[in-house]
Amino acid sequence: MDQAQSTSPQPAHATNGRPSIDDSIRHVPQRVVTRDVRFSVFGARSIDKLNTAIALAATRVLSNMWFFWFCVLLDLIELPAVIGNRSPTLIVTYISQTVIQLLALPLLGAGQRIIAAAQDARADADHRTLTALHTINVHQLEILRRLEKLEQSRG
Repeated sequence: MDQAQSTSPQPAHATNGRPSIDDSIRHVPQRVVTRDVRFSVFGARSIDKLNTAIALAATRVLSNMWFFWFCVLLDLIELPAVIGNRSPTLIVTYISQTVIQLLALPLLGAGQRIIAAAQDARADADHRTLTALHTINVHQLEILRRLEKLEQSRG
């Protein structure tokens, strides 16, 4: 069982296939963060951990705006030589290899990191909201149970 899954036993289902009220009350909302799923995504062997560390380090270095601006500087240094040569092949090569590959890839990577951070923030907010709603529901179920016991004792 990977770390992203709950280690507690799965709730027994009522006869209709849904969790019973008791199971719902005992349920604890689980927050899954990146470090919880790394094991299942990348593996647990030493080589897997090394590969993960290299991939994450490369992403941090190559997918940020500082690396993008460094690439822009390199492009600008090369641009006068391309313009002075006036070779269509060299201009196409410069645009395809230098502009597209050298500039677009770090820029796209930086954008993806920003999007991922926003998704993580939304997921964290959703988790807090769902945990609060779960707590409210548990309290409501407890109140309903007490009311049901009162009705049964009167009747």
